Amino acid sequence: MTDSEYGICPYNAEHRILLFRLPGHIIKCKRNYRGPTLQICKFNATHRLPAEQMDEHLLECADYRKFHEYNNLQIALQARKSPPRS
Repeated sequence: MTDSEYGICPYNAEHRILLFRLPGHIIKCKRNYRGPTLQICKFNATHRLPAEQMDEHLLECADYRKFHEYNNLQIALQARKSPPRS
């Protein structure tokens, strides 16, 4: 398997997990976590960071960019539609 198929657990950086298993792992690992509270990214629930790092994360988050690109596309498509005929 390639490195791109693995993710790093936000609660324990020593845990390298297959991406499709990461959501389930996070739930289990969170139970034993004793560090500072981590905030969940609104665009990908597997991204968890301290609150003070979230703004910086959003600048780099690929899921954040995809969301806004999709919304901008939808706005552009709505603007191109012909008005309804009366």
